[in-house]
Amino acid sequence: MQIKEETDKSAMYEYIKKRISRDLEDEKSGLQEDTIIQKIEQWKKVIESTPPELLITILGVENSKDMRLLTEMEWQQLGKELEQSFIVRIRTGILITGEAQRKRDLSWWTSKKQLECDNYYLTNYISYMKRSLPPEVLETISEDTDHIMNNLADPDLGSFTRYGMVVGHVQSGKTSNYAALICKAADAGYRFIVVIAGGQNNLRDQTQKRLDEVFVGTDYKGVGQLSVFKREKMPDSLTNAENDFKIETAKARGTTNFDNMQLPILVVIKKHTKPLSHLLEWLDKHYKNQVDKAMLVIDDESDYASINTKKEEDPTVINEKIRLLLQKFKKSAYVAYTATPYANIFIDHEAHNDDAGRDLFPRDFIYALEAPSNYFGAEKIFNQENSKYVVEISDNEVVDELDEKKQYPPNETPFVIKHKIDYDSELKRLPESLCDAVRLFLVNIAIRNLRNQRKKHNSMLIHISRFTNVHIKVKKLVAEYYEILKNDIKTYGGLSSPEQHSSHLEAIKDTFNIRLRDIEFDFKTILKEICSIVDSVLIVDVHQKAKIPLVYRDDIQTNVIVIGGLSLSRGFTVEGLSVSYFLRTTVYYDTLMQMCRWFGYRIGYEDICRVYMTADLNKKFHFINEATNDLINRLNEMREENLTPEDFGLAVQLHPDSLLQVTARNKSKSTEDMELKMDLGGQIKETGWISSKKSDLSANEELLKETIHKLQTGEFEYIYNGSHVWRGVDKKIVQEFLDNYQLYKKDLLGIRSRMPIVFIKEYIKDCMLDWDVVLFNGKGNKELKVDSIKVTRQLRSVKSKQDYYEITNRQLSRAKPEGIVMKDGDKSLSSREMRKKLVRPLLMLHALELKGENIDRLEAVGFSISFPVSTENRDVSRVRINKVYRKQLEEALRNEVGEDSDHEE
Repeated sequence: MQIKEETDKSAMYEYIKKRISRDLEDEKSGLQEDTIIQKIEQWKKVIESTPPELLITILGVENSKDMRLLTEMEWQQLGKELEQSFIVRIRTGILITGEAQRKRDLSWWTSKKQLECDNYYLTNYISYMKRSLPPEVLETISEDTDHIMNNLADPDLGSFTRYGMVVGHVQSGKTSNYAALICKAADAGYRFIVVIAGGQNNLRDQTQKRLDEVFVGTDYKGVGQLSVFKREKMPDSLTNAENDFKIETAKARGTTNFDNMQLPILVVIKKHTKPLSHLLEWLDKHYKNQVDKAMLVIDDESDYASINTKKEEDPTVINEKIRLLLQKFKKSAYVAYTATPYANIFIDHEAHNDDAGRDLFPRDFIYALEAPSNYFGAEKIFNQENSKYVVEISDNEVVDELDEKKQYPPNETPFVIKHKIDYDSELKRLPESLCDAVRLFLVNIAIRNLRNQRKKHNSMLIHISRFTNVHIKVKKLVAEYYEILKNDIKTYGGLSSPEQHSSHLEAIKDTFNIRLRDIEFDFKTILKEICSIVDSVLIVDVHQKAKIPLVYRDDIQTNVIVIGGLSLSRGFTVEGLSVSYFLRTTVYYDTLMQMCRWFGYRIGYEDICRVYMTADLNKKFHFINEATNDLINRLNEMREENLTPEDFGLAVQLHPDSLLQVTARNKSKSTEDMELKMDLGGQIKETGWISSKKSDLSANEELLKETIHKLQTGEFEYIYNGSHVWRGVDKKIVQEFLDNYQLYKKDLLGIRSRMPIVFIKEYIKDCMLDWDVVLFNGKGNKELKVDSIKVTRQLRSVKSKQDYYEITNRQLSRAKPEGIVMKDGDKSLSSREMRKKLVRPLLMLHALELKGENIDRLEAVGFSISFPVSTENRDVSRVRINKVYRKQLEEALRNEVGEDSDHEE
């Protein structure tokens, strides 16, 4: 018996997807793409050969009318979605611990307590989250939170305080992480759990609903639906989705005696003075002294409002109240969660107040989460090699400020990014690019529906102002434009060639052809679907004066164009976001990154997501992405070097063009900006410090061999006293060598070691000259052979330091090394005079043989660079540093006073 074939319903697609997903979840071994393909082929055969009556039971079909065969295109789309959901690569995070922390029991959870407790809350969480997260992601969340739990404290201890920070990517699943942490903390015996959500009601409410779903089981929803759910173990929540913390609500629940309380108590409060004050007042009323129970505080978006921006003796209200809350309990653990940790790292680690106690610096641990491979973040969106996700808005349409000298044609005044509160009165029309974005959103809804995602929400975000009046005006203009589109779609959409009858339908077709190439559907098919959904699109502005709330319902697909600013700029999740129109600007890294609601997970529709922004904003995000990667890389290096949070001598380069700042001045009061000047012209810089890590020594040896391979492709090479010289070398070869050479990593800017690699890399990037390269011949016992190239290694005496070898006098090259590329008549000049005559910069490669105390003929690689005198200004680098790095710099500069590295005999 055959199933009737139809193509206008998505129910059957969902039944099959759920059934195959269940099979994949049950796979014991690691999933591969072949596994998914095999499962799909198996189920194709099952569906084609099984009687419909039996298939209804196997698939759990609720309505027999939903039964149909999938098309080949649908099977292909199903395969793509399953691969994006299940073939996910993710690594556990990076952990850095403090000195005092290392002396504590850091396995109390994984080696003891977890084995003793029933893990009830965690088991429920994992069972429920299997429905939405791949096994590997859940496994990594579990491993990450095990590390974090070990760095809290056993609640059975007499007293403790712990301060930590978890760093994740924007919209990457930090809530899933701390939800799992809360479940484990409840299982371990933490009895009072406070989640301080963002500063807006919508974010607090969203966080409460999420925790009700995955931890509490409110109204028997979420984990409350599980067969293993126990009503008698349900956590006592003093807040709910509609109400923040209130004393009368807590009083009505009768939750005042922690001594008798066996269930965990949950409080989700807005990061605002009033609810924090109410919570402290309630605690003080019932407990004059400290509470003798373990409390866990999760500070979500911890870089916002939690930072003390005033003097330590008179801290900001929210900062003080969080610290007082921690002081109220004998046993407390504070975990800050953020995607933009700059402000937290800038906290003075020595700050302390007699009344409020320690400031919130993460002195005990920092844990940096890795993002899964299916995360749609800055690495994908702002990848210079793949710019398909960004649509740059023309300078003719939007400007920072109006040019008062310029006469703009009627109705063609560009949109002004930097505007005042009354700008709504000047705003007469939408930029054409915003109209294009609206059209693209309609196309995207149609594509997702055709891909059988009809039950998934769709959103478009318009973020162009911080003023409510402007949001209201933009909503009005968008609604007017959408009404015109809708009328033409309903009037002409069913005709054979509708674009011939309507310029607006022609514009929709142009948007489709320009923005979405290689989509599997043609425009005719997409327009037919648009006709069916055009009446379902809502236009909602989100701000305090908004009359209609933004709600994503569980029982129907929500298609919504969202206009907002602050309320949508931090933490709040915009469901199914595929089109963003973004014109807001700021001088702060962290604020810009938090505005990126388009980051997240886009299973099944990542290819159609687009972000509209100016070229300047695009450039800023490129830079911030690089700065953030540098920060995470630094954390990784800190772990390798066994450093502590207090050792984090942060130096973050400020944006050279737009003067982007790391974070607001008042959040970084214990930091300072410095202009470090270094004119490399006429100087020689050397690797006087060689990393002693075996992996670095090995990597540099391979790098030297690879570089020599590349140099042999050049045309101009000669040998001088056994040394090999290449003239006119492409700077890319030098650039690749320096990018991949493993330096001693604790010297962040290279000031102390005399190898200022940050400045040198900038020099190479800006300098258009070719290079000369020398591979020196030495007098050691060992040889280096690469193809036909052979040199004797250079013997150098070294002292063994912590993680590096220091060359005697830090002098790697012998006297006047530049002489090897000089004319005979110039070889008698001093080294300084030779550098004045250099035509090109000179890279000198050193195959070394190190000797010293307990060091016996160790092979290593170093390099030197001599720079020609230049009149170009490449000498200024603006950085922001914290107190720790300031001390390191001062120490380095003191050690450098009076020393010269001129290599004269």
